[in-house]
Amino acid sequence: MVRKLFIFIVLTTVLFANLDDKIRNYLSPEQYAKQVNLIKILFKNSDDFYRKSDGNVDSLKVIEVLKENGLFKMFYKQPVSLNIDFITDKNPLIFIKVVSESLDAIGYNYFLTSQAQKSDGKFLWSINLRTEHLVNPILFAKELEKRGCTIDDISKKKENYWVYKINSDNAKLDAKVVDIDTTVKFKKPISDYLIQNNGASSIKIRTSFSDHWYPKIIFLDRGLHVISQKIINERTYVVEVKIPINSKYIKIGDLYTLDNIKHGLSIYLKSAN
Repeated sequence: MVRKLFIFIVLTTVLFANLDDKIRNYLSPEQYAKQVNLIKILFKNSDDFYRKSDGNVDSLKVIEVLKENGLFKMFYKQPVSLNIDFITDKNPLIFIKVVSESLDAIGYNYFLTSQAQKSDGKFLWSINLRTEHLVNPILFAKELEKRGCTIDDISKKKENYWVYKINSDNAKLDAKVVDIDTTVKFKKPISDYLIQNNGASSIKIRTSFSDHWYPKIIFLDRGLHVISQKIINERTYVVEVKIPINSKYIKIGDLYTLDNIKHGLSIYLKSAN
Protein backbone atom coordinates (compact mmCIF):
# COMPACT_ATOMS: atom_id res chain seq x y z
CA MET A 1 0.00 0.00 0.00
CA VAL A 2 2.81 2.39 0.91
CA ARG A 3 4.66 1.51 -2.29
CA LYS A 4 1.55 2.15 -4.40
CA LEU A 5 1.00 5.47 -2.66
CA PHE A 6 4.61 6.43 -3.32
CA ILE A 7 4.31 5.55 -7.01
CA PHE A 8 1.08 7.56 -7.26
CA ILE A 9 2.73 10.61 -5.68
CA VAL A 10 5.74 10.34 -8.01
CA LEU A 11 3.55 10.01 -11.12
CA THR A 12 1.34 12.92 -10.06
CA THR A 13 4.41 15.08 -9.45
CA VAL A 14 5.84 14.22 -12.88
CA LEU A 15 2.51 14.93 -14.57
CA PHE A 16 2.17 18.34 -12.99
CA ALA A 17 5.81 19.13 -13.77
CA ASN A 18 5.18 18.53 -17.50
CA LEU A 19 1.93 20.49 -17.35
CA ASP A 20 3.62 23.26 -15.40
CA ASP A 21 6.31 23.57 -18.09
CA LYS A 22 3.59 24.09 -20.69
CA ILE A 23 1.81 26.70 -18.58
CA ARG A 24 5.08 28.56 -18.01
CA ASN A 25 5.68 28.49 -21.76
CA TYR A 26 2.45 30.41 -22.37
CA LEU A 27 2.94 33.02 -19.65
CA SER A 28 5.65 35.54 -18.84
CA PRO A 29 7.75 34.78 -15.72
CA GLU A 30 6.25 37.82 -14.03
CA GLN A 31 2.70 36.79 -14.84
CA TYR A 32 3.30 33.22 -13.67
CA ALA A 33 4.82 34.35 -10.37
CA LYS A 34 1.93 36.74 -9.78
CA GLN A 35 -0.78 34.16 -10.53
CA VAL A 36 0.88 30.96 -9.25
CA ASN A 37 -1.78 30.33 -6.57
CA LEU A 38 -4.63 30.72 -9.07
CA ILE A 39 -2.78 28.46 -11.52
CA LYS A 40 -2.47 25.71 -8.89
CA ILE A 41 -6.22 25.88 -8.29
CA LEU A 42 -7.13 25.89 -12.00
CA PHE A 43 -4.90 22.91 -12.80
CA LYS A 44 -5.15 20.92 -9.58
CA ASN A 45 -6.68 17.99 -11.50
CA SER A 46 -3.58 17.75 -13.67
CA ASP A 47 -4.45 14.44 -15.32
CA ASP A 48 -7.47 16.13 -16.97
CA PHE A 49 -5.04 18.09 -19.14
CA TYR A 50 -3.37 15.08 -20.72
CA ARG A 51 -4.63 13.30 -23.82
CA LYS A 52 -5.47 9.67 -23.24
CA SER A 53 -4.49 8.84 -26.82
CA ASP A 54 -0.78 9.65 -26.47
CA GLY A 55 -0.24 10.86 -22.90
CA ASN A 56 0.91 14.33 -23.97
CA VAL A 57 -0.29 17.65 -22.57
CA ASP A 58 -3.42 18.87 -24.35
CA SER A 59 -2.29 22.35 -25.38
CA LEU A 60 -5.75 23.50 -26.37
CA LYS A 61 -7.28 22.56 -23.02
CA VAL A 62 -4.52 24.42 -21.18
CA ILE A 63 -4.90 27.53 -23.35
CA GLU A 64 -8.70 27.44 -23.04
CA VAL A 65 -8.53 27.45 -19.22
CA LEU A 66 -5.90 30.19 -19.18
CA LYS A 67 -7.90 32.26 -21.66
CA GLU A 68 -11.19 31.86 -19.75
CA ASN A 69 -9.46 33.16 -16.63
CA GLY A 70 -7.78 36.12 -18.30
CA LEU A 71 -4.27 34.66 -18.15
CA PHE A 72 -3.63 34.03 -21.85
CA LYS A 73 -2.42 37.15 -23.65
CA MET A 74 -4.33 37.66 -26.90
CA PHE A 75 -3.82 41.36 -27.68
CA TYR A 76 -0.76 43.55 -28.16
CA LYS A 77 -0.49 47.23 -27.28
CA GLN A 78 0.56 47.97 -30.85
CA PRO A 79 0.97 46.03 -34.12
CA VAL A 80 3.75 43.42 -33.98
CA SER A 81 5.47 41.11 -36.43
CA LEU A 82 4.04 37.69 -35.56
CA ASN A 83 5.83 34.53 -36.72
CA ILE A 84 4.14 31.13 -36.82
CA ASP A 85 5.58 27.73 -37.75
CA PHE A 86 3.18 25.01 -38.90
CA ILE A 87 4.59 21.47 -38.87
CA THR A 88 3.14 18.23 -40.27
CA ASP A 89 4.33 14.96 -41.78
CA LYS A 90 1.83 14.73 -44.65
CA ASN A 91 1.26 16.23 -48.11
CA PRO A 92 2.67 19.80 -48.12
CA LEU A 93 0.35 21.19 -50.82
CA ILE A 94 -2.86 20.06 -49.15
CA PHE A 95 -1.48 21.09 -45.75
CA ILE A 96 -0.76 24.65 -46.88
CA LYS A 97 -4.17 24.88 -48.51
CA VAL A 98 -5.98 23.64 -45.39
CA VAL A 99 -4.05 25.92 -43.01
CA SER A 100 -4.56 28.91 -45.34
CA GLU A 101 -8.31 28.24 -45.53
CA SER A 102 -8.51 27.94 -41.74
CA LEU A 103 -6.61 31.18 -41.18
CA ASP A 104 -8.76 32.97 -43.75
CA ALA A 105 -11.92 31.73 -42.01
CA ILE A 106 -10.89 33.50 -38.78
CA GLY A 107 -9.88 36.73 -40.50
CA TYR A 108 -6.22 36.25 -41.46
CA ASN A 109 -6.15 36.54 -45.23
CA TYR A 110 -2.87 38.42 -45.63
CA PHE A 111 0.44 36.96 -44.56
CA LEU A 112 3.86 36.25 -46.03
CA THR A 113 5.59 32.89 -46.33
CA SER A 114 9.03 33.12 -44.75
CA GLN A 115 9.99 29.46 -45.11
CA ALA A 116 8.73 26.20 -46.57
CA GLN A 117 10.85 23.08 -46.39
CA LYS A 118 10.64 19.30 -46.07
CA SER A 119 13.21 17.45 -43.96
CA ASP A 120 13.36 14.06 -42.21
CA GLY A 121 9.76 13.29 -43.16
CA LYS A 122 8.46 16.56 -41.69
CA PHE A 123 7.16 19.59 -43.54
CA LEU A 124 7.61 23.08 -42.09
CA TRP A 125 5.68 26.09 -43.31
CA SER A 126 6.52 29.41 -41.66
CA ILE A 127 4.51 32.60 -42.07
CA ASN A 128 4.81 36.16 -40.88
CA LEU A 129 2.00 38.65 -40.40
CA ARG A 130 1.55 42.13 -39.00
CA THR A 131 -1.15 42.09 -36.36
CA GLU A 132 -2.44 43.59 -33.13
CA HIS A 133 -3.69 40.28 -31.73
CA LEU A 134 -2.57 36.68 -31.54
CA VAL A 135 -4.16 34.05 -33.75
CA ASN A 136 -6.91 32.60 -31.57
CA PRO A 137 -5.84 28.95 -31.04
CA ILE A 138 -9.35 27.79 -30.11
CA LEU A 139 -11.05 29.25 -33.21
CA PHE A 140 -8.17 28.13 -35.41
CA ALA A 141 -8.44 24.57 -34.08
CA LYS A 142 -12.18 24.49 -34.85
CA GLU A 143 -11.56 25.53 -38.46
CA LEU A 144 -8.84 22.91 -38.82
CA GLU A 145 -11.20 20.25 -37.47
CA LYS A 146 -13.75 21.15 -40.17
CA ARG A 147 -11.03 20.21 -42.65
CA GLY A 148 -10.04 16.95 -40.99
CA CYS A 149 -6.99 18.21 -39.07
CA THR A 150 -6.19 18.39 -35.35
CA ILE A 151 -3.56 20.23 -33.33
CA ASP A 152 -1.03 17.95 -31.59
CA ASP A 153 0.87 20.70 -29.81
CA ILE A 154 1.20 24.48 -29.48
CA SER A 155 4.32 26.10 -28.07
CA LYS A 156 5.79 29.57 -27.82
CA LYS A 157 9.30 29.56 -29.24
CA LYS A 158 9.89 33.11 -28.07
CA GLU A 159 7.94 36.34 -27.80
CA ASN A 160 5.73 36.76 -30.91
CA TYR A 161 6.90 33.39 -32.29
CA TRP A 162 4.60 30.35 -32.06
CA VAL A 163 4.86 26.75 -33.27
CA TYR A 164 1.88 24.54 -34.21
CA LYS A 165 2.32 20.80 -34.73
CA ILE A 166 -0.67 19.59 -36.72
CA ASN A 167 -1.98 16.12 -37.52
CA SER A 168 -3.18 16.30 -41.12
CA ASP A 169 -3.67 12.55 -41.74
CA ASN A 170 -7.32 13.11 -42.68
CA ALA A 171 -6.99 16.55 -44.28
CA LYS A 172 -9.75 17.50 -46.68
CA LEU A 173 -10.12 20.58 -48.80
CA ASP A 174 -13.02 23.00 -48.74
CA ALA A 175 -13.90 22.07 -52.33
CA LYS A 176 -17.34 22.69 -53.78
CA VAL A 177 -19.37 19.62 -54.69
CA VAL A 178 -21.37 19.56 -57.92
CA ASP A 179 -23.67 16.60 -58.51
CA ILE A 180 -23.16 14.73 -61.78
CA ASP A 181 -25.48 15.82 -64.64
CA THR A 182 -26.65 18.85 -62.66
CA THR A 183 -26.05 22.54 -63.35
CA VAL A 184 -25.00 24.64 -60.36
CA LYS A 185 -24.76 28.45 -60.40
CA PHE A 186 -21.96 29.93 -58.29
CA LYS A 187 -21.79 33.54 -57.14
CA LYS A 188 -18.94 35.96 -57.76
CA PRO A 189 -15.74 34.32 -56.49
CA ILE A 190 -13.44 35.75 -53.82
CA SER A 191 -10.77 33.31 -54.98
CA ASP A 192 -10.58 30.70 -57.72
CA TYR A 193 -13.35 28.10 -57.54
CA LEU A 194 -12.19 24.67 -56.39
CA ILE A 195 -14.53 21.92 -57.59
CA GLN A 196 -14.37 18.31 -56.44
CA ASN A 197 -14.56 15.76 -59.24
CA ASN A 198 -16.53 12.63 -58.40
CA GLY A 199 -16.00 10.67 -61.60
CA ALA A 200 -17.29 13.06 -64.28
CA SER A 201 -16.04 12.76 -67.86
CA SER A 202 -16.23 16.45 -68.78
CA ILE A 203 -17.06 19.87 -67.39
CA LYS A 204 -19.12 22.58 -69.08
CA ILE A 205 -18.79 26.15 -67.79
CA ARG A 206 -20.94 29.10 -68.75
CA THR A 207 -20.54 32.77 -67.83
CA SER A 208 -22.80 35.81 -68.05
CA PHE A 209 -22.90 37.67 -71.38
CA SER A 210 -22.13 40.87 -69.48
CA ASP A 211 -18.84 39.46 -68.15
CA HIS A 212 -15.47 39.26 -69.87
CA TRP A 213 -14.17 35.82 -68.92
CA TYR A 214 -10.75 34.57 -70.01
CA PRO A 215 -10.85 30.93 -68.83
CA LYS A 216 -8.15 29.41 -66.66
CA ILE A 217 -9.06 25.81 -65.82
CA ILE A 218 -6.58 23.59 -63.98
CA PHE A 219 -7.00 19.87 -63.28
CA LEU A 220 -5.35 18.56 -60.10
CA ASP A 221 -4.80 15.10 -58.65
CA ARG A 222 -5.57 14.06 -55.05
CA GLY A 223 -2.29 15.58 -53.87
CA LEU A 224 -3.01 18.90 -55.66
CA HIS A 225 -0.39 18.28 -58.34
CA VAL A 226 -1.26 19.74 -61.75
CA ILE A 227 -2.30 17.13 -64.33
CA SER A 228 -3.22 19.53 -67.13
CA GLN A 229 -4.76 22.92 -67.73
CA LYS A 230 -6.91 24.78 -70.24
CA ILE A 231 -6.10 28.45 -70.88
CA ILE A 232 -8.08 30.58 -73.34
CA ASN A 233 -6.71 34.05 -74.00
CA GLU A 234 -9.90 35.48 -75.48
CA ARG A 235 -13.29 36.45 -74.17
CA THR A 236 -15.37 33.29 -73.68
CA TYR A 237 -19.00 32.62 -72.77
CA VAL A 238 -19.14 28.82 -72.81
CA VAL A 239 -16.42 26.20 -72.66
CA GLU A 240 -16.56 22.42 -72.36
CA VAL A 241 -13.44 20.49 -71.44
CA LYS A 242 -12.76 16.78 -71.07
CA ILE A 243 -11.65 15.87 -67.54
CA PRO A 244 -8.36 13.91 -67.40
CA ILE A 245 -8.22 10.55 -65.64
CA ASN A 246 -7.07 10.79 -61.99
CA SER A 247 -8.31 14.39 -61.74
CA LYS A 248 -9.68 14.86 -58.21
CA TYR A 249 -10.04 18.65 -58.20
CA ILE A 250 -10.78 21.31 -60.80
CA LYS A 251 -9.60 24.86 -60.20
CA ILE A 252 -11.45 27.53 -62.18
CA GLY A 253 -10.55 31.20 -62.43
CA ASP A 254 -9.73 33.98 -64.86
CA LEU A 255 -6.43 34.47 -66.66
CA TYR A 256 -6.25 38.11 -65.54
CA THR A 257 -8.66 39.05 -62.74
CA LEU A 258 -11.68 37.53 -60.99
CA ASP A 259 -13.51 40.81 -61.61
CA ASN A 260 -14.00 39.45 -65.13
CA ILE A 261 -16.50 36.94 -63.73
CA LYS A 262 -18.28 39.19 -61.25
CA HIS A 263 -21.64 37.56 -62.07
CA GLY A 264 -20.30 34.10 -61.27
CA LEU A 265 -20.27 30.89 -63.31
CA SER A 266 -22.66 28.05 -64.08
CA ILE A 267 -20.96 24.64 -63.90
CA TYR A 268 -22.17 21.31 -65.28
CA LEU A 269 -20.36 18.01 -64.72
CA LYS A 270 -21.21 15.34 -67.28
CA SER A 271 -21.31 11.69 -66.24
CA ALA A 272 -18.86 9.20 -67.66
CA ASN A 273 -21.68 7.03 -69.07
